[in-house]
Amino acid sequence: MPRKYFFPVLLVITLVLSACSPNLSPTSPALPTSTVNNPTVAAATSTLPAATAILAPSNTPAPLATATLAPSATLMPIATNAAPPVTVPASTNYIDDRSTPSQVIVSFYNAIARQEYSRAYDYYSDPATSLGNFTSFANGYNDTASVDLVFGPITGDPGMSQVYYTIPVILKATAKNSTRSNFAACYIVHETNPGVYGAPPISPMGIDRGSAQASNINSSDGSVLATACSAYPAGGNPPFSASTNSLSIDKNNFVDNRSGPIETVSSLLNAINLKQYVRAYSYYQDPTNFPGPYDPYAAGYANTDTITVTFGTVQSEGAAGSTYYKVPLAEKVLTTTNTTQTFVGCYTLRLGQPANQTVPPFNPMGITAGTFNLVNNSTDVNTLLPTACN
Repeated sequence: MPRKYFFPVLLVITLVLSACSPNLSPTSPALPTSTVNNPTVAAATSTLPAATAILAPSNTPAPLATATLAPSATLMPIATNAAPPVTVPASTNYIDDRSTPSQVIVSFYNAIARQEYSRAYDYYSDPATSLGNFTSFANGYNDTASVDLVFGPITGDPGMSQVYYTIPVILKATAKNSTRSNFAACYIVHETNPGVYGAPPISPMGIDRGSAQASNINSSDGSVLATACSAYPAGGNPPFSASTNSLSIDKNNFVDNRSGPIETVSSLLNAINLKQYVRAYSYYQDPTNFPGPYDPYAAGYANTDTITVTFGTVQSEGAAGSTYYKVPLAEKVLTTTNTTQTFVGCYTLRLGQPANQTVPPFNPMGITAGTFNLVNNSTDVNTLLPTACN
């Protein structure tokens, strides 16, 4: 049965922007193995270059952290009787999260805030049709200094293996000259059930279309949100991928989050637990090179039922405009024959500096290598994690 999607009726998120008119287990062993790719690392190059666009954010975008990045907007389910608006402080933390339709919108504006326009452009499922020319899109964000996002309740129109989410949102914009303007906006976010894909590639949750109209700055948020999506289809309570930003890899959750290395690996393991192997394969940056062809990769997990994970401390190194991450982890694998196996190993991930990716398509964080060793189930894995990436 479809589950109800509860979303804070009023959620406020402050982001720095640049436009006042937004456009809108294998059978045996249980895990594949490979020699870890150890890139030659020169001096770190994590400092982002000076902005070349017209807008310069008030704060230089922060580089990616070396551990889990907790998005500033924690989306918690609430009762139908809405509480007062919740204000979330502005954040330049890197957010690249498609776990929920609301987080797609948050990630889009986070990319704009950090002047990562290629990333922003790619949150649209078909940006050339929806947004037009990329250069015009990027140049469109010139005058706005900041914007608050106030979300209304999300509805959905589920179909055969897909759903279109209708998302009302108020854009409370402040221009560089301190002029304030409000826009009543509406986005349609499309999601195809990841489980229906039988072969790569996969299309993640993305923005189908959106629009914004100027609204009276003195109008109540509730009255603006009530009509923000009047020109768009609205369904009932849609099935949903996740109700919070939890990184739980459990089968009852859905994680499609590349905001950091732990988020990316958690998304991979969550996809495996859900038997969404095409989605799992997509978290590798060059999957034909590692882990190799898709069919044997997917077939290798035929006997895997559930994976649980313990993470160690993430390491990061910069080289030639990229950041490499090493994620030590231990995995408990329950097989379909009800046996347990324990593996300790390491994934290597890479992200090309987003600000340096100046033209689409955007290449998100992805796994480049990994190696795992089978250990005794009684082993204290915490003693092995500090050296798992050596």
